[in-house]
Amino acid sequence: MINTYIAILAVLPLFLIGIYGILARRHFIRIIIAVEIAMNAIILTIGAFAATKGFLGEVIGIIIIAIIAMEVSIGLAIAIQFDKLYKTVDIFEIRNLKEE
Repeated sequence: MINTYIAILAVLPLFLIGIYGILARRHFIRIIIAVEIAMNAIILTIGAFAATKGFLGEVIGIIIIAIIAMEVSIGLAIAIQFDKLYKTVDIFEIRNLKEE
């Protein structure tokens, strides 16, 4: 049987890498990838709890995977539109642009 404390300590570095990627990056697609890494850490944690709690943890994990897939598809669509309109996906440059 898996110990949930060990699972949380194993997943914590992965989550922290994702949070660092969100805060330190300027490129929109790299931020989406960092969010994906952090969310995968959350899924692994829920999987560890599912090993002890059973069916409910598995259902919650599948629902979160579906939510992540929607988030990534919407984020990539936004990144494509930014690239078409502004010719960049740097979030700070896009923020500084104003409509004329």
